[in-house]
Amino acid sequence: MHMNPETVFSFNIFNHSIAVTTSIVTQWIIMAVIIVLVLLLTRNLGKVPNKKQNVLEMFVNMINGLVKSNMGDEYKRFFVPYIGAMAVFMGLLNLSGLVGIEPATKDINVAATFALMTFVLINANAISKCGVGGYAGSFFKPYAAMLPLNLLEKLTIPLSLSLRLFCNMLVGTIVLGIVYEAMGKFAFIAPIPLHAFFDIFDGLIQVFVFMMLTMVYIKIGADHGAEHH
Repeated sequence: MHMNPETVFSFNIFNHSIAVTTSIVTQWIIMAVIIVLVLLLTRNLGKVPNKKQNVLEMFVNMINGLVKSNMGDEYKRFFVPYIGAMAVFMGLLNLSGLVGIEPATKDINVAATFALMTFVLINANAISKCGVGGYAGSFFKPYAAMLPLNLLEKLTIPLSLSLRLFCNMLVGTIVLGIVYEAMGKFAFIAPIPLHAFFDIFDGLIQVFVFMMLTMVYIKIGADHGAEHH
């Protein structure tokens, strides 16, 4: 068990050393798995769905329903692909512990990147809905003295999103590592319930929470700007 991701290899660009860590390699592997699955599962789709297509349609309908119920119909076109891709990618990252690979989301850099993408979307959507003037003006509402607090509120969103994901996944990894070290050669049986909790239950819960907060923050960001436009 390692608190920080190990460097697998490094290379130089313009005299700067770029380290490729285990977290990055894990993400590459998961992305390759997703690409292969997409190619296999989307072949020969028909008007009359088979079992494979039924499962795919159930997943798409579930994401459509989540976005519609939390954000509204007008958001489905742009945010269903993002929320769906996040669910699949983050879900597989969190479940990687089941095959003996430490979840990349226990790396603060990975968790912060997910949070930063959501942060960019929150503000980009608010600007597109309210205009630059309406968005900038919302920071001075209900009165100008609220500017520092309004800025702080915006900046705490990516911080809270990243720390929630990072801390939960890191704690699970630490607990499982301690159990493996303590049980020694008998560890092949003892951690099974812990894997079920930390990798499956907690891992998928963190995906769901991140998705829900992303949708809520994006919707509230636009609504808040529109109120003061």
